[in-house]
Amino acid sequence: MRILFAILCLTVLNANPVFSDSENRMDLSFYASTKAEMILTFASQWTFPFLQGESMLTQNNNIALNVSASISPIMAGLNGSTVLTVFPFLTFTAGARGNVGWNYDIFGMSLVGLGLNRRTNIDDPNDGVIGKGLDGLAWDTHIGSTFQFDFGAIFPGDWNHVVILIYNEIRYFAYTKANNNELWYYIMDEGLNINSFQHQFQSFLGYRMPVFVDLVGVQFAGTLPIYNFDIGNSVREIGYSLTTALVVNFRINESFSVMSLARFNNALKFPVTSAYEREWIFNRVEFIATWNLK
Repeated sequence: MRILFAILCLTVLNANPVFSDSENRMDLSFYASTKAEMILTFASQWTFPFLQGESMLTQNNNIALNVSASISPIMAGLNGSTVLTVFPFLTFTAGARGNVGWNYDIFGMSLVGLGLNRRTNIDDPNDGVIGKGLDGLAWDTHIGSTFQFDFGAIFPGDWNHVVILIYNEIRYFAYTKANNNELWYYIMDEGLNINSFQHQFQSFLGYRMPVFVDLVGVQFAGTLPIYNFDIGNSVREIGYSLTTALVVNFRINESFSVMSLARFNNALKFPVTSAYEREWIFNRVEFIATWNLK
């Protein structure tokens, strides 16, 4: 979700582009957090005019092909998607992702990339991980839509850019090593993933400025499992996993920026019970440095 949000923020920061011909973009980003997480991502985008019309609403219609590759100390993955812009404020997305992960202990800390949940100590969220590197794949296929709007389009001016972004996605998310009714861990989470259809959303309200601090805002996002082939709709009882973050982006120069996020989430209370009680806690501080290579 964190890399997805970074990509969506690039959309906000580069709102209202004009594509007269095909256009290519390449970015290199480095994610780090106060939980000692690190992810390096290379992303490339090819954009082409598509179904363009004469009106203001359709003259910049385009289709974009996106490919990205990520690697960290505990995972590696590929992501591909196609994004269709039908109006300046509306896009549709279809794509797929795949990740492998591995697990190890270092300096007394368990690093969990991917594995089955065989927890026996209910007070230890990292107890009972079953999985080895490259013995399984976490994957998803997804479709989604993005509504984005910049009030600067109505009220022109350098200081009038209040931006809104709302993204909704339906995906099937699964781990090839897990049966449909088995729980599994994914990149240092709580180990309560289950092969299922899911609803994921991202929303952002921000303010763009023509200064060094060029974007500030608030993110709100969440994921809900909605259907599992073995247990049906009852998978929804786990509820939405929600997160919110205060976002500040620093524009170092035209091709380099650093985004900081102070994140909170509604974590499950341990030991986890059938009621899936949650509480809002401070989660981490995140940093995403992005270099535009082309």
